[in-house]
Amino acid sequence: MKNTIASILILILLVFIWRAVVSGFDQAIENQDTMLCESAKVSGNREYQEKCGCYYDTGDIKCLQRK
Repeated sequence: MKNTIASILILILLVFIWRAVVSGFDQAIENQDTMLCESAKVSGNREYQEKCGCYYDTGDIKCLQRK
């Protein structure tokens, strides 16, 4: 009985850790995309300005991942 409860608690803990890691990666990617789009505005990089068009229009950096 104790082993079952311990196993369930460990599994729940692992799920929370996994979700935190995935969320961290998502946030890092969003931060990088935001930096690239903002830099493209300043530098005038047309290639990235085209890629970032939806971000400039909506302010939502996640639109780049939906393309």
